[in-house]
Amino acid sequence: MGTALEDQPVAKKVKLTGWELYEDVFKSSKRIVGPMVDQSELPWRILSRRYGANVAYTPMINVGVFVRGGKKNVARAIFIPELKEDGGPADRPLIVQFAGDDPEKLLEAAKMVENYCDAVDINFGCPQDIARRGHYGAFLCDEWDLIYRLINILHTNLTVPVTAKFRVFNDVEKTIKYAQMMEKAGAQILTCHGRTRDQRGQNAGLADWTQIRAVKNAVKVPVFANGNVLYSEDIDRCLEFTGADAYMSAEPQLHNPTIFLDPKSVSASCPPFRSHASLALEYLEIVESLDTPTNPSSVKGHLFKLMQPGLSKETDLRDRLGKLNSKGAEMIAGYRKICEEMKGRMERDAKESGWDPHSPEAYEFDIDEKTGLKKIPHWLAQPYVRQPKPQPSGQPMKTSQKDVALANEGAVVYSEQEKEVLKARSIIPRQDDVEETKNDLLSQETSELKRKLDGTENLDSQGDQKRPRVSE
Repeated sequence: MGTALEDQPVAKKVKLTGWELYEDVFKSSKRIVGPMVDQSELPWRILSRRYGANVAYTPMINVGVFVRGGKKNVARAIFIPELKEDGGPADRPLIVQFAGDDPEKLLEAAKMVENYCDAVDINFGCPQDIARRGHYGAFLCDEWDLIYRLINILHTNLTVPVTAKFRVFNDVEKTIKYAQMMEKAGAQILTCHGRTRDQRGQNAGLADWTQIRAVKNAVKVPVFANGNVLYSEDIDRCLEFTGADAYMSAEPQLHNPTIFLDPKSVSASCPPFRSHASLALEYLEIVESLDTPTNPSSVKGHLFKLMQPGLSKETDLRDRLGKLNSKGAEMIAGYRKICEEMKGRMERDAKESGWDPHSPEAYEFDIDEKTGLKKIPHWLAQPYVRQPKPQPSGQPMKTSQKDVALANEGAVVYSEQEKEVLKARSIIPRQDDVEETKNDLLSQETSELKRKLDGTENLDSQGDQKRPRVSE
């Protein structure tokens, strides 16, 4: 005898696990556009996907402001799915990132966007003063009970997975416990930035890839790495060293969106570096084509970052760009004029130098011995390195220019332990020269830490047991 249709159980939507999200939705993508305040907005995500990015995050959204509503709500303006572009078919895969310290408000905000994204991320990594004042980001790192509740309430109540982005502690064992706690709370993907909360701005220093590798070895969910990448080939080096499943780029990608182009697939028709002025014009075309409005400060910020190599020489264009304060179509027209002038001047400089963009050698750059950076001509988009913090008068610099360049999102893969091994050498050798050293240094360390931490339950910041394990 058949069962009446109304008596049959209604099939619930099955929420994806981290690996199902990564493999089935993200298609095992390796190149991720990170969340950037006022910068990873819709037009930038579209541009980034054209140049090799596979997955993108929205800018960080303040939970308290977002749930408040109102016509002039700046947080709501970051993500406007009602216009069917943010979170639309051309804007996937997409992760919406929130920052806050109130679990109920976080859930309220996340429920508002869950139908327009593939996952919701919680920011535990922002080290800026605004995060300190707002009590979110990296300034929650000692409040493990609160972090657990923030993750778990989304894990329990959303139809999409929850993910988390965080920074490391100085102590790798504490970092591992921290990551395991987030995993047990329900985080389905973890993004590990290999810097501590205090490493920011001119004090950024090197990200510690050994910590990322230790986290990857200690958890069962996918892990994204973040830190110490300048060029596309560095991404593969990072993933090989850390074992991470993907690399997330933030600030370096703003200066050169082609960083995600696969070095194995580039060619004369698809070069690894592009004219920054041409990229700027392409970005403006995207802004103009959308119904979704773009914050004028986002547009100006992108143009300054993209064209930084040219603006440092063409100071009149830099001044005009800074003074331009119009909005709407007038704003785009003003920016386009500046970008077109920049493009003309850069083409002039390239022609005068004899540089041939179609030559096989055009993108094979020498390395500057003082900085450790590629000598990329100023008409191409390229990484930007912050200048070191000035030393007190009369005191010598504590690091070389090369160290400074590499510390600011540099392309170095060596941990502190490895640098001790290599200290006697006058130059840093190629990675394959020290692969055996790497393995010796890391295998024992990570395996011992993993054995120590097997079976740990949900922990507070001191490693004490706080609650029974929540069913996942």
